[in-house]
Amino acid sequence: MFDSPFDFCPRKREMVLLDQTVAECAREHDCQDAATCPLCDCFVGTGEEARQVQIKHAQKKEKP
Repeated sequence: MFDSPFDFCPRKREMVLLDQTVAECAREHDCQDAATCPLCDCFVGTGEEARQVQIKHAQKKEKP
């Protein structure tokens, strides 16, 4: 089972893991403009910030 949060990136047209920083994702997926990432609010940081972002993302997914 895969526990890391992930979502579809409309810019790269592929699934990306959200348990990393925007910069890490940009390097991994060769994205040239990380500053305007459509998923920038979904990525986690470290510690409590990461936990809060994961909760926010999960709640966003649950809403119809």
